[in-house]
Amino acid sequence: MTAKRIGILTGGGDVPGLNSVIKNVVYRGAEIGCEFIGIRRGWEGLTHVNLQEPASRARYILPLNRENTRTIDRTGGTYLHTSR
Repeated sequence: MTAKRIGILTGGGDVPGLNSVIKNVVYRGAEIGCEFIGIRRGWEGLTHVNLQEPASRARYILPLNRENTRTIDRTGGTYLHTSR
C-alpha cells in the first residue's frame, strides 16, 4: 500500500487551537503512514504556487512531520499563516 499525501491549508483568520489541530493530525497520520504537506499563506499559497520554481515551492510548501510540529501548539497564530 502506498502512503497517502495530504495537504493542510489554514484559510481565514487565526483560530485558537488551530496549531494543536495541525500537530495532532500530523502525529496521528504519521502513525498510519500518511505524509503531510503544509500549504503556507492560506489560499494564496494554493493559487500562486509554481511547483516547477524552487523559490515558489520554498515560499508556499512546507513538509510537515513530527519534528517540525512538535512545539507548534505552544505558539499563537497559525503555524502555516493565512492570506488575511
